[in-house]
Amino acid sequence: MKQLKPLWVKGIVKIKVTGHYPERFFDLCARNGITIWSIQKRSQMESFGDIYLSDIRKIRKIRRKTRYKVTFVQKRGLPFFLKKLKTQYHMVLTFILASLFFLYLTQSIWFIDIEGVSAEIESDLRATLSQQGIKRGKLKLLMDKPYQIQSQLLTEHPDLLWVGINSNGITYHLEVITKKQPAERKKTERTHLYAKKDGVIREMFVAKGRPLVGVNDFVRKGQLLVTGELDQVEGEDAEEEKRELIAIDAEIYATTWYESEVIVPLEAVYQVETGLSKDNYYLKIASFQIPIWGFGSSDYEHEQIESSAQSISISNWELPISFIKKTHKEVEMLKRERSEESTAKVGLDQARKNLERRLDETSSIISEKILHQSIVNGKVKLHVYFTVNENISNTTSRNQGD
Repeated sequence: MKQLKPLWVKGIVKIKVTGHYPERFFDLCARNGITIWSIQKRSQMESFGDIYLSDIRKIRKIRRKTRYKVTFVQKRGLPFFLKKLKTQYHMVLTFILASLFFLYLTQSIWFIDIEGVSAEIESDLRATLSQQGIKRGKLKLLMDKPYQIQSQLLTEHPDLLWVGINSNGITYHLEVITKKQPAERKKTERTHLYAKKDGVIREMFVAKGRPLVGVNDFVRKGQLLVTGELDQVEGEDAEEEKRELIAIDAEIYATTWYESEVIVPLEAVYQVETGLSKDNYYLKIASFQIPIWGFGSSDYEHEQIESSAQSISISNWELPISFIKKTHKEVEMLKRERSEESTAKVGLDQARKNLERRLDETSSIISEKILHQSIVNGKVKLHVYFTVNENISNTTSRNQGD
């Protein structure tokens, strides 16, 4: 028989039944739908048992029809605990206010330390933080996340290279690194520029060095373009005489070519937010999550869930307690059939962006052409040919390049 687990929140009362064969009284109660457990017979005239507070009226009604005497021995459970608190509400209120004040003191920011910058920049940073709501006495729960603050500071202060934010108890510690002009690299005594890929020379800017190729020349990968040997010695003394070498300052731009294949489906699937959302709040204690607001599921057919957590810490000690907010956003999955022409345009844009990610900032796409286009299994397959204006100069190695 499965043992009954009493509900503490309903209130539990231990009763003593006095009379001849007291177990018959418990049997009578059970027949009338009263739940009784932990029955103990102490003697021939006395028995004890536990009942719920809500069944006391039924017990009294049954007792009036019998000659048994029923005594309430012990009371426990939430209703009795709350009744006891009512008599000591001053102490309870003081405890609640003290706890809230303590949480406010420990979960707010009271010190903001900024390191690595001058006093002028520090003053500007504090003003920016104040505009963003990062100030003394502000609850961390109501503030942006450190990565969001970092992004805003870097956006509003272009002279900053990096900002590290560490929340340590009631202190926000910011470590800042400003941008500095990089020291000029020492140029090696012997420098040569090689082609990092095949191409046709389009432009040449040679401030220092002796060019070995000219505009409109076709060069191959690894070919020497500019040398630091200014004097070209001929004859038998060429190997014995020490040649003059200088550091090269030059840029070589050439026309290069790329080929790319992309496959794009004719049917496009889009995920669109409908604007409906539902927020659920949880109190997380260790690995358990207790819902405190926004009960029930969202009942969205398709949804996107965004979650954020705010932990509670006291000084350097982080409590295993945190508040979690989960936002359920309803989204619709829209399918749209595209024409072959529009699908090819999407694929061409995709191929162009893929190539731009491979090129550096000094390079640019001159032209593009679709060499072959076909439809296979509901997808458009493209073979694209690109012509690019690219800086093909390599520093000092024949083997470097694509």
